[in-house]
Amino acid sequence: MGINVSMAYSQSNSISGYAAELRGIKNGLVQYKTELNQAWQSIEIQFVNRALDLITAELGTISSELDSLSSDISSVANEIRREEEAAAAAAAARRAAEEAAAKQAAATAAKAKASTGKK
Repeated sequence: MGINVSMAYSQSNSISGYAAELRGIKNGLVQYKTELNQAWQSIEIQFVNRALDLITAELGTISSELDSLSSDISSVANEIRREEEAAAAAAAARRAAEEAAAKQAAATAAKAKASTGKK
């Protein structure tokens, strides 16, 4: 059973989509933080800013990890497919060599039989 490269690519694309969604959410939070800082001036805003900074940093990290995972899935799927193709080619070559050897052995046996039959 071979790897379904199309499915792996589909999953990889889905993961990339999730990463893009997270980046969009992160950008929305950054914009929200900017607007909040323009509208609200107080001592407490520093704690809100710190919390938003931590959240946006985490979203950035997660989206980067998802992008990396997506790339890894595609790369590994391609590598497995190449290995499967190479194994199939090697098996076909081995079968062809075995068939050729069997034909050669049959021809040699027939020739030997024919030469013993002439004596």
